[in-house]
Amino acid sequence: MKKIILALATAAVTIGSIAPAFAYPHHRECHKVRVHHHWERHCR
Repeated sequence: MKKIILALATAAVTIGSIAPAFAYPHHRECHKVRVHHHWERHCR
């Protein structure tokens, strides 16, 4: 069960890191932040 969640999280991060590069021509600063017990990408 945990492997499935991990795989989905990895896929989400991969898609999340690729998509903004095409959506935003200007530079956005993104970094991984630990929220509770999982990682989230915070961009500004």
